[in-house]
Amino acid sequence: MGFKHWIQAIEVIGLFSIVVALPCFFVGLWGSKMINDLGNFPTKSAQIQMGAGWKILLVEIISFVCLLGLFVFLYNLQNA
Repeated sequence: MGFKHWIQAIEVIGLFSIVVALPCFFVGLWGSKMINDLGNFPTKSAQIQMGAGWKILLVEIISFVCLLGLFVFLYNLQNA
């Protein structure tokens, strides 16, 4: 009795990896830009942190909705 669904398993793993890795990439990118800007303009720290904070919050909300959508899709696929 071998595992018969290798292609589907790889697709799900790849999709999950994209949904998790893409927000991590953007948060790291904007976080490093924020730290660089804080080093260059220390008097504008609140403004810089709020600018980066809104972007990061938006990415986190979108990634949560994508993960929730993936869960609902896989749950409905299983019960179909």
